[in-house]
Formats: sequence, structure tokens, C-alpha cells
Amino acid sequence: MGKKIIDWETAIERLGGDKEFLVELLNELVEQIEQTLPELKTAIEQKNFAEVRSMAHGLKGAAANLGADKISDKFYELEIMGKEEKLDGAPGVYNEIVQMYEELKQELS
Repeated sequence: MGKKIIDWETAIERLGGDKEFLVELLNELVEQIEQTLPELKTAIEQKNFAEVRSMAHGLKGAAANLGADKISDKFYELEIMGKEEKLDGAPGVYNEIVQMYEELKQELS
């Protein structure tokens, strides 16, 4: 199936073995993504390259720090699209992010 949505082992290691803290941070990430998705979709539709780049960059880093590399990689793709001002593939990547966001929520419930 490929990479899991969260690399628990690595993420827990990064936080000194504190799984509860990791879960707390991941829940905050889910909230952050949830709040940003509508704005991100609008920015893509309006071809607001700077906004797409900025929002994707912030979420990419947050996700990567918490072992959610799969979704981080997708935010990185969007960040590059915004930087290069080429959003042709952005709606597809956005839809993948939405799917991964749902996967992340399920993993945490």
C-alpha cells in the first residue's frame, strides 16, 4: 500500500518517546489543515500563487515534523507549483491532500 499516513516510530522518537504529546500535536495539525483547506482551495481557484505557496509551505513543515511525510510531500508539491506559478495540477494535488487529511483523522480516532 506504500507509506503509512504517519511514521509513528520516527515521530515518537523525535519527541523523546512521548506518544501522548505526539497525538496531541497531530490533532492540532488536523485542526490546522481543516481550517486551511477552504482558503487553500480558494487560493488555487483564484490562482493566488503567493498564498498557495505560503499555506502549503507552513503545513508541509508542520506535517513533516510530526512524521506525516506523505501529506507533507503533497503540500511540498503545491508549494513548488505556487512558487513556479503553475497551478495546472494543483486541484488534483489538493484532492489528494483532502483524502490524506481524512486518512489522518481516521488514524487518530
